[in-house]
Amino acid sequence: MNKKEFIKICHLLYERKYVVGSGGNVSVREGSKIYLTPTGSILGFLKEKDIAEMDIDGNVIKGNPTSERFMHLYIYKNREDVKAIIHTHSLISTFLSIIDKKIELLTPEGKFLNVGYVDYYEAGSLELAEAVAKRDEDVIILKNHGVVCLGDSLKSAYIKVEVLEEMAKLTLLKLIFQP
Repeated sequence: MNKKEFIKICHLLYERKYVVGSGGNVSVREGSKIYLTPTGSILGFLKEKDIAEMDIDGNVIKGNPTSERFMHLYIYKNREDVKAIIHTHSLISTFLSIIDKKIELLTPEGKFLNVGYVDYYEAGSLELAEAVAKRDEDVIILKNHGVVCLGDSLKSAYIKVEVLEEMAKLTLLKLIFQP
């Protein structure tokens, strides 16, 4: 696992305000090992030594993995194609979920996104993990909570975060100017 890229993506998520405070989390699967952000961490200040590790059976190898570890674990168990997961609390995407508006894929960049939605479940709960893991989309909107973007690499998951939030901004602007 490329720890430098992992940290760089975490810092970008924080700098671009896709996560704030200790919200959001990131993971990468390599074989039967999963590397995750630690619970309660501020992604903008994360260092390589902070990265937690667990195995595909949920046994913690190092550190204190994110409180959303079951969501990551269940997705990896259900989706062999997924190698990276990014969960953010992106402002506009989350806002649209709060007001029950679906994100419209209005430009060519958004057309490659496959977006699904899940109802509200408590953060870190097994119910949330199970609901998200049942989805077959690569972008999942969590009602009143945030988004989960899946990829075959950390970079591909990150690109989905950026493009989704851009589509959310355009959707909001469209709602304002063409109600």
